[in-house]
Amino acid sequence: MAHTVTILADHKGYTAPHVSGDEYYVDASLLVTDATSGGEVITGASLGLSRVNAVLITGNSLPATYQVDVEISTASAYESNSSFALLFTANDGANAAATGNITDTTVRVRVYGLI
Repeated sequence: MAHTVTILADHKGYTAPHVSGDEYYVDASLLVTDATSGGEVITGASLGLSRVNAVLITGNSLPATYQVDVEISTASAYESNSSFALLFTANDGANAAATGNITDTTVRVRVYGLI
């Protein structure tokens, strides 16, 4: 597992979580260099959040090479109430879970939760 989290600044240069109704949200860029078959676990704490309520993928730097999804259980739950996992699938015809070096794939996300 190897990744780097960068909180993206808004138009005012603000990088802390923003309020949206009674939740907060953070836009972030996740640079993933190595994937594991169980998924790349991202903690809410790395985003300034104590709880993760919703995750939206808003971009992927290598969509022709890897499909990225947010893993949920059959009960629609994330990795935990304070983390989520990104799953990478190789778009190579076999469509197997990507493992190992994935050529520095950047995934952009918007994460809703509590601080």
